[in-house]
Amino acid sequence: MKRLNNMMKKINWLIWIALCAILMPSCASNSDITSQIQEKKNFTPDTLSVIRNPGMGWTIYDDASGPVANAQEFWQLQDTLARKYASTLYIRWRWSDMEPEEGKYAWDHDPNFKALVQGAKDRGLRLAFRVYMASQDNQYESTPKYVFDAGAKYYMEKGVPGEVRSPYPDDPIFQNKFETFIHAFAKEFDKPELVNYVDGYNIGWWGEGHNLQFLDWNNKEKTFEWIVNLYGNSFRNVPLVITIDSQIGHDLELKHAINKQGYAVRRDGYASYWMPESQKKLLQGLFPKCFVVAECCYWQDRTIESVNKIDKKYNWDSWADYYHQVVNEALETHANYLDLREPVEALRWTGEASAETKKFARKGGYRIYPKQVSYSIKNGLLKVNHTWLNLGVGVLPNNCKAWANKYKVAIALRNSDNKIVKQWISEKADPSQWIHQRSFTYEDEFETNELVSGKYQLLIGIYNTLNEKMEITLATDKPNVWADIDSVIIDE
Repeated sequence: MKRLNNMMKKINWLIWIALCAILMPSCASNSDITSQIQEKKNFTPDTLSVIRNPGMGWTIYDDASGPVANAQEFWQLQDTLARKYASTLYIRWRWSDMEPEEGKYAWDHDPNFKALVQGAKDRGLRLAFRVYMASQDNQYESTPKYVFDAGAKYYMEKGVPGEVRSPYPDDPIFQNKFETFIHAFAKEFDKPELVNYVDGYNIGWWGEGHNLQFLDWNNKEKTFEWIVNLYGNSFRNVPLVITIDSQIGHDLELKHAINKQGYAVRRDGYASYWMPESQKKLLQGLFPKCFVVAECCYWQDRTIESVNKIDKKYNWDSWADYYHQVVNEALETHANYLDLREPVEALRWTGEASAETKKFARKGGYRIYPKQVSYSIKNGLLKVNHTWLNLGVGVLPNNCKAWANKYKVAIALRNSDNKIVKQWISEKADPSQWIHQRSFTYEDEFETNELVSGKYQLLIGIYNTLNEKMEITLATDKPNVWADIDSVIIDE
């Protein structure tokens, strides 16, 4: 009998526990019972899609050494590739194209320039610029005629077909006229929602800093400092870029452009004998302080056999072989950008080296996502632990001077009407530190007491604190600017 009584007590005890488990949710306070314990969400990355974010990706060009592109013809040829791969249209024009007459700027008066820019906007591309002044290898002079008419001193260079004038960059008349142009140029294009970057040096052959000429070589550093400060003080919101290890000397590049004005770096001539191993190491050493712009050689419509005769260092079997090396070098140097370039080369990339085109789209630049997020809500406090991973070899250049750490991790609540009703910013997370295949974990706490009780969707993403927009597409299995964590209930 005693044994039977003990058994009944145990059964009653089990029944009481079961009843408590059933009744507890109706008695819970502060939050729902599921959010009183730590909830965890693991995200699956998208490793294949082309993700077009600010500050990275494939670039198409109008590289005007001959006439500038006809916008209508350009976009007919580049339309599919632009929509499928590119994030940037790089306009590399002569100063004389941008301002053929004093004060008459292309963005105000040139219908073709306007159509080129509008075509980029229509396809979701941002712009990049190089405006150069030396005339070497050009069909006409790169500096506007009015500058020489005003008395700027010049030297002669080889054009196509005859001789052409180039201004001495330390000439005071040239500097005065160029300053006026850059101020107007920046007023129009110092807009990060429109422009990804601007090359901010551009003297010498092709704007690459080669074959420099001065009225007085003692003015070399003074002239260099003048031009990088002119760009740096004019473009305050768009990143500036300088061709690295040019004739001006890397010490001066570091002193005036990179360290003082916060320039990023580029190198033209990947996979060629013009780019030695020392320059690859230089680029690697500047990462992730500086983001990297990579560019292959300007081979136009040459055959691979003729390229081998010119380059002399390599002997590629095919264009696919050449582009394989370009992409590998770009990835090795942490490149954020690489060029499909003009139509003839862009079609060759995607036709003869489509695997390499897709490879850089997957691995170049930054490709970030929240690997894991866990959270709890209790007593009016939301605790979030978030881990981030970058699958790309580049970096989200949040630390560049122009961007001024504007991108922050945001935690948000969205209501049933699909409206963000509350958003918090993590001051601990810095996306510019997220380098390839390293996990970065942060823990934040936010108060929820002021919220109206109800059911919400908990989200995480990258927020632009300057324009108050979500601009960074996350590489989750369904790429979007927000990643859904979980449905949560907030109680008063």
